[in-house]
Amino acid sequence: MKGSLIKQHRKFKNLTLEELASGICSVSYLSKIEHDTINASDEIYRLLGERLNIKLTDINQEFDESIHQQLLEWHEIIQRRDLPLMEEYFQKCTEALESNQNTELNHLYTIVKARHTMKLNEGPLSDEDLKEIDDLYPYTNDEYKFFYHKTVGIHYLLKNHQLKNALHHFHKTEELLNKLPFTDSETYFHLALTYSQIRASVESNFYAHTALEGYIKDFDYERIVDTYMIIALNYRALEIYSIAEEYFLKLKRISKYHLKSIDERRVYHNLGYIYANQEKYEDAIDYLEKAYNMTLEMKDDYFYVNTIYSLASTHFYAGNIEKAWVLIEKGEKSAEEYDITFFKYKFFVLRSTALEKTMEDFFMDKLENEIIPYFRENNEYGSYKNYCEMLGNLYYEKRMYKKAAMYFKEVNNYRKTQKKDLLL
Repeated sequence: MKGSLIKQHRKFKNLTLEELASGICSVSYLSKIEHDTINASDEIYRLLGERLNIKLTDINQEFDESIHQQLLEWHEIIQRRDLPLMEEYFQKCTEALESNQNTELNHLYTIVKARHTMKLNEGPLSDEDLKEIDDLYPYTNDEYKFFYHKTVGIHYLLKNHQLKNALHHFHKTEELLNKLPFTDSETYFHLALTYSQIRASVESNFYAHTALEGYIKDFDYERIVDTYMIIALNYRALEIYSIAEEYFLKLKRISKYHLKSIDERRVYHNLGYIYANQEKYEDAIDYLEKAYNMTLEMKDDYFYVNTIYSLASTHFYAGNIEKAWVLIEKGEKSAEEYDITFFKYKFFVLRSTALEKTMEDFFMDKLENEIIPYFRENNEYGSYKNYCEMLGNLYYEKRMYKKAAMYFKEVNNYRKTQKKDLLL
């Protein structure tokens, strides 16, 4: 692919399109060369090569099946998060393509490298990397487009959880997978993960079970655990606690041998949540304390405050008022210190409930005009639904039946609301 080689060396030498094209061809013509939309004459390639001090004639542009296989293996290794082997394949594929400028292979290299970079940085793509793969898109085949939509979907998951954009790209990935001669469990895993994060639990479980079938066939143990976790969380969100408990206990049994500490902590926390909602407060407190102790070792601010809130709430409803107040004050201080708005609001509601101030105008006004809109805007549909129901009950107690009915109706329609906001 001579065009990408020209562009690469032009940028390396800090030359503009105008500077490189001067005296050889027009800027627009050079731009088309760099995007491989046209093939220039040997003379133009010779002149451009001389200016860049590279050889552009007699370059191998044949499709090399062995290089293609290496690129696919590289992407597979990125999915497995094997950093040393990722670096080995990065070097291997880079060297292989130095002497082979086949357009399809170089396009595939570019998109896999973008996924590689994203994994190394544990964050979204840079604007420059995103523009590079966007610019190639119109000139590529279905295989590139498949990896493009998968990579950009992950980019949006990592970029402030832009879930609507992520879901759009993952569904494009699913469509393209039907046109390609290979299977890909990760496509279904990403769909399950994204739907789970927007609390569309039924859709998430559908894709999770599809992903699970593939991971079991491939003996991908780490992803099997990840998928079980998604399914368990979905049943928790659906308030089908018996099935959620079954999955979390299965993960707990796994934890003796294979579960990572961060996942073991999540299992304890969620079992605590499930038992609290079943009013099995002693079991709930036992598991939440285990999660809390692990959180102290891991220094995860959000999860630390989350566990304090769960413990405070559980102790309150278990009747351990003195212990609950100690935790409420500790949690409020931590939520302020780490500036976590989500838990500032959660602790405000819990404190007001404990003080029996929820019927006061100040509380109801803040709940209606500040807290409920915040949870909807931030896609926190579980809390959104619960607080709508709470406000409906408060208005009902005040005999404001129209307002109460409005919020009860919103509770009944909240899944439609979530789809309207996020899926359409």
